[in-house]
Amino acid sequence: MGPITLILACLAVLSWGAMAALALRYRGQRRALAAVTAQRDRALAAELASTRLLRLSAAELRETALTLLGHTDKLQAAQEGGSTSSHATAIAAVTARVLNLADDLQDSGISGAETRVIRDEPLAVGRLLRDAIAAVSATLDPSQRHWRVAPELLELTLIADRRALSQILLRVLGNAARFTRDEDWIDLALERHEDVVSLVVADEGAGLAALAGSPEPAPGNSRGIGLGLSLARALMEAHGGTLTIETAARIGTRVTLSFPVERVPAQRLAA
Repeated sequence: MGPITLILACLAVLSWGAMAALALRYRGQRRALAAVTAQRDRALAAELASTRLLRLSAAELRETALTLLGHTDKLQAAQEGGSTSSHATAIAAVTARVLNLADDLQDSGISGAETRVIRDEPLAVGRLLRDAIAAVSATLDPSQRHWRVAPELLELTLIADRRALSQILLRVLGNAARFTRDEDWIDLALERHEDVVSLVVADEGAGLAALAGSPEPAPGNSRGIGLGLSLARALMEAHGGTLTIETAARIGTRVTLSFPVERVPAQRLAA
């Protein structure tokens, strides 16, 4: 065997050895990657389960507190004209604290990934509104609110995610009920502009101004942070829309849900 042949043979042996080492290293890295991926998937599954439990608990807590609010409304209304019972005042204060806790839990349970997944379909807004009003009214019983819904709003069709829009309406209407009193009116109207179509919820309650302890109205660009509306705001943004709040003591609160005009079928925009 000549020297050149010997050198080539040595190089071949070294190449095969290097290739074998690389193959072993590659298999090791694949095993490590698979282990890390499995660990990540378990962590994500645990996070989703915890988030779901948190949101379900917050929703149930909020419903229970609204029911308590309904009974408090009736108790306070029965005592009007005389001195309000200290017990009724205490119940109202505890109810407010429970509702604030439910709001905090709901805000903590917002999943960014969930709010980005929008499954669009044509939705009859009137039907969703009736369902949301019925749900809020049932929770408040025996207290009640009077709902005035504009006829054109009942005929509106939106291209949106059904579950998300239902959640938005439940949060906004629930808050309108929360910051009003027994027998108060809550108005729902439709406003059309050049580039947006807006669903407006206006009530005669104390709203954000009372919560803040200020007689001054909240700025028109308030974005729904707090008051349990963070989830509604996130879902509106996922639709390319906005949620704004205007409120003042002794006047009431106006929440505007503005959707891009592209989300309304053209035939529904006729004046």
